[in-house]
Parts: sequence; C-alpha cells; structure tokens
Amino acid sequence: MDTISKVAIKTLGSAMPAQIAAIIQARTGSTRFPGKVLHPLAGKPLLEHIIKRIQQVPIIRQTVVALPEGSKEDPLEDLAKKCGATVARGPEEDVLQRFIIAGDQIAAQHIIRICSDCPLLDIPLLAALAETHLKEDADYAFVQEPYPLGVSAEAARLDSLKQIASLTTQAKYREHVTTYFHEHPADFKIARIDPPDYLKGKDFRLTVDTDLDMQVIEILYNELYDPASGLVDLPAAIAYLESRPETARLNANVAQKDWRLQK
Repeated sequence: MDTISKVAIKTLGSAMPAQIAAIIQARTGSTRFPGKVLHPLAGKPLLEHIIKRIQQVPIIRQTVVALPEGSKEDPLEDLAKKCGATVARGPEEDVLQRFIIAGDQIAAQHIIRICSDCPLLDIPLLAALAETHLKEDADYAFVQEPYPLGVSAEAARLDSLKQIASLTTQAKYREHVTTYFHEHPADFKIARIDPPDYLKGKDFRLTVDTDLDMQVIEILYNELYDPASGLVDLPAAIAYLESRPETARLNANVAQKDWRLQK
C-alpha cells in the first residue's frame, strides 16, 4: 500500500458515512509504567498526543476514551474531554465489555481499537484501515506484520464484538478485545492491509510499556516535534531511528507481553 496523501485522506473522509469511531482503551494503572498516559511529551500528556493524531483522520468522526470505573480515572476523563473526546466507563479487566459500552454510548456501527501507549500512530495508515474495513464490510480488519510496534490499530464491527461477548467469558478474550478473531478466523469476514513502505519490515518499538520505551519516544519528540502542527512526523521518526541505531537499541530488548500465552 502506498502512503496516502493528506488530500486523499480528506476526500476519503468526506465520502464515507459517520459510522466508524476510534475507541482508546486507557487507564492510569500499568504494571510496568504506572501513569504513563499522563506522562508529558513536548509539554502535553501522552494521551493528548494520541487523540490529536486520531483527529487528523476525517473518516474517523468521533473519538471515545474508554476508561475503567472509579474515581482514580477522573484525571484521564478530564483530559479526554478537554481534548474533544467522549468518555465512556466500564469494567477494568473486561475490556471487551468496556468497548461494547463505549460503542453503544455513541451508537457506532464500527470501531477502531487504539491502545493508550502509542503516541506515534500512523495517520495515513489509520485512514486506510478504516476505509478498507468499511469498503469490504468486514467483521475485523488489521495490518499485516511486520511493522514497528505502536504505529497501527485494528478495526471491528461492534455487532461482531457483541457476538464474541455472548460466546465466551474466557479472560484472554475479554481482556484482549480482538484475540477471538485471530483464533477463530473462519467464523468472521476478515480484511488485511499492508503497511506503507516506510513501515514495512521495521522492528522498532514505538509503544510505551517501560521507562526505556519512554526514553526513545522522548528523544523523538525532543528532536522532531512540530509545535505548529502539534505532531511528530512518523516517516521522519523512522528515518531518525535508522540513522541513529544507538537510539533504537535503547528499548530493543524490552519483552512484549504475548496474549497468545494467556489461558
């Protein structure tokens, strides 16, 4: 897939119905990096940068931050609303149900699932994912690996998530929203897209699970953040890491948790 131009994204967004929303799963608790979603980057909380990047994709007409119930998440709710996002609340561990609650709250037919530890989401890739998901009338759509961890998302039909919720109470399917699609592909219509060339085959960690991950992201924001747009250009970030392997090595050995190993 070629990189989609900003003009193409705008045309795409105006041509599609307002039926697909981004849902960011977020919470202040994190076993390896508590409070990371409020950690400042270029003077703004990490979550604010994620919302800002989603808002550059016109095909995604609404952004919801899906939070656990409880007062400890109130600072995140305040931040999300300040950034123009809707807030939904649901169970902390049953993330699948939290997504269903969030989708129903705004009457979404399809959702883009986004994690709250990815401040360098690829904007054209989000647009392409949403377009493909709707065009192919898929139950689930994802981006073919390999590509840098933390730049992509997944799309799902809300009714398909409800179907999964009715079929299983198993933790790995309730805590990890799209696991069931991967393990039961014959039961759903699944669409796949390729990442753009500047991401294809790259193995950089651009997600934030640990202090080492945050160090890499902070370097990229310190070097590449554009105050005028409020964004870091992802192709420029990839080029920076390719030209400075010592930065990429900072978090290269951080182990990623694997949902496939969960019972």
